[in-house]
Amino acid sequence: MVMGLPAHPLLVHFAIVLLLLAAGAQILAVPVARFRRWFGWGLPVLGVVSAVLVRLTQSAGDDLLTTGNVPATDLLSEHGMWGVRAGWAGIVLGVVTVLYWALTSEWGRERLTGRWPSWVRVVVSVLAVLAAVAAIVTVTLAGHTGSSSVWGGR
Repeated sequence: MVMGLPAHPLLVHFAIVLLLLAAGAQILAVPVARFRRWFGWGLPVLGVVSAVLVRLTQSAGDDLLTTGNVPATDLLSEHGMWGVRAGWAGIVLGVVTVLYWALTSEWGRERLTGRWPSWVRVVVSVLAVLAAVAAIVTVTLAGHTGSSSVWGGR
């Protein structure tokens, strides 16, 4: 609760925007080296912050369901399942953005990954894009089912 209001609806839009920004930035960083250099350490920071915020939002949704006056419906149950998936997708994206940054940044290459084989970067790049796409899909479906459960319809 935040000032008497349930935290989930207050946090959800912020979490969605940050997760989608992190996913979009990760997808853009893989093929565009200029963007990757410009964004620098912002990519892993955005990935980790969005992962934490999505997880907090998911937890606030669980609290709202158990303590709030929310009727249990099939659509709300589906929203909860997509919310859990979005939480995991956010965590995976956060971890992969840090790993990707460590492999591609000048700082990371000098200190951490300078001796790793080049195929590791390719594998992590593919995983980073897949994690970003998974985050986009899961947060979109969680948002759709959540808004449908609040506003009605399908």
